[in-house]
Amino acid sequence: MTEYPSGKVGALFHTLMTAISNCSLYSTEHASVEEYLKRSLTIINEMLDTHESIEIMIIEDEIIINKNPLKETGIHEKNLIKRLKRKGISGIEFLKGLTIAELKQFIADISVKKRDIKSYPHIKTGVIDVRLGGLKIDDGLSLDTEGLADLSTQQVEKLKEVYSDISPFRRLNTSGLEEIVVNFILTFRREANILTIISPVKAYSEYTYTHATNVAVLSMFQAESLGITDELLHDIGISALLHDVGKMFISKEILEKKGSLADKEWEEMQRHSLYGARYLSKMEDLPRLAPVIALQHHYRYDSKGYPALHINGKRQHILSQIIAVSDFFDALRSIRPYKREWEVKEILSLMRKNADSEFNPLLVDNFTRIILAALKGS
Repeated sequence: MTEYPSGKVGALFHTLMTAISNCSLYSTEHASVEEYLKRSLTIINEMLDTHESIEIMIIEDEIIINKNPLKETGIHEKNLIKRLKRKGISGIEFLKGLTIAELKQFIADISVKKRDIKSYPHIKTGVIDVRLGGLKIDDGLSLDTEGLADLSTQQVEKLKEVYSDISPFRRLNTSGLEEIVVNFILTFRREANILTIISPVKAYSEYTYTHATNVAVLSMFQAESLGITDELLHDIGISALLHDVGKMFISKEILEKKGSLADKEWEEMQRHSLYGARYLSKMEDLPRLAPVIALQHHYRYDSKGYPALHINGKRQHILSQIIAVSDFFDALRSIRPYKREWEVKEILSLMRKNADSEFNPLLVDNFTRIILAALKGS
């Protein structure tokens, strides 16, 4: 198979990404957008002279063009990967006959917030199939609600794989985290009852992974209900997936103990916030929120939680407050060796009782509203 010259491929990513960026800043009719769209189309047509189509696939952080891996990935390629993934796209295929109008519409759909990817005659998009966790070429997304349990289980397994690589000497697989976040966002935008998406704990040894995915779903659901979208919404999801990562540095004997923890064991358990923040602060390609949330998710609204940050005049970050609400709710919903499973309305009642001390009362009011609305709509 003929390989494209790396210079031509690099030029294509540069022109496409510049067109997307300028479209986000201005509009599709801006002169600079028109110019880069024309350049992109010229390069695409030159490449199509020797191929029936141009297939671009994203596998983790790698780009595959017509089954040939791209040897070098620069800033334009990385930015395009991020843009596409956050639209749920893992592959693009350009076909002969592509017009400037089609390309302009495609670029606009990627650039504009909350706009779905449409059908284009000569552009096929590969979207994440939320039912199977794989890719399928489709002109729209649909969700089979009977597959929600499988979806949640698959995301827990993906997170378990990410966590299994955690080590002070290894880089985190952030692309795996991004995929989990995109899958869940696509899902809960199409499912009325958020509680059908979060997973039950099937084994005590799986609690950390299941709990982390549930907290991520609940936190993104809260955030979107408050008007948070796009990059920040994804950052919250990734940070929530990692909020308990410090538990990977706590012994299994303590984590899985079926009775009450002794004083020294409890002191060690509390250190997971510090361990997690320290670990995440050294990782590249993570949201800056991640170590903050790992540190603060047990640091209460009234500053009486742990660790004792109030001695430096620190207050709990508002996004840490969102994760704290989700963390508490899911912890009480789950059956653990030392506690029963609580009913949803019981938990909400307790949260309202503890508003203004453990939790931000405005966040508790909002969380109660959206959970009860989800239950009513189920």
